[in-house]
Amino acid sequence: MASEKPVNRPSVRHPSHNHPLRVFKARGEDEIICSGCELELTGLAFKCTKSECDYFLHKSCFDLPREINHKSHTDHPLTLLHSSPYGQPYTCDACGEYGSGFNYNCSECQYDVHVGCAFIPETVKREDHEHSLTLIYNTPCKGRDDGTTFMCDLCEETMSENLWVYYCKECDYGTHVHSCPVYEAHKPKKREGEASSEALRMQSLMIAQDELAAMRIRNKIKNSVIHFGDEPRYKWVYD
Repeated sequence: MASEKPVNRPSVRHPSHNHPLRVFKARGEDEIICSGCELELTGLAFKCTKSECDYFLHKSCFDLPREINHKSHTDHPLTLLHSSPYGQPYTCDACGEYGSGFNYNCSECQYDVHVGCAFIPETVKREDHEHSLTLIYNTPCKGRDDGTTFMCDLCEETMSENLWVYYCKECDYGTHVHSCPVYEAHKPKKREGEASSEALRMQSLMIAQDELAAMRIRNKIKNSVIHFGDEPRYKWVYD
């Protein structure tokens, strides 16, 4: 009896992994962790074609640009790294949390940002505050010599002066970018005591995917359309 031919599924390569990857549809009940951003895998993704290899990537992580110019670090571009450059977990200079997966890095300054943090929106709106909050790349107290420190208005914890803050200057109101529920009005209620930072960084990666799609559209039309006004927030650089 003739044996069935094996299914020839298309595969792709990614520089972060030695084996080919294939398209994978993640379900919420799978509870799989993305090897790039280290957050729960959701939606369209990629997995290693080797059955014994437990490597998965969000599509948004797969598509991240290799280099970006970011407003938080204007002296040098940030390069996408697929692991910590220090041989141990790095500390994100945006949110202050640890990471060991993908990150945007300036080797000259040892500046590191989670890939999700790199694409958080520049303004957000909270239902419990009348004004929009603007992203700033250090606390308003940075550089003061009178010993004043900045306190998050949600969790009431004192913040390092170099951490990013969502801030309303008019009210002197500010919050952490991730460890406090900035997007609470836009996500399901969580059980008491359940951490929210991973969900928020995952939402940031989805925003990153939208940014990348918009970037591709801009690249297609930039040679035929004259642009007026401000430059795009990020300048993407590809090899």
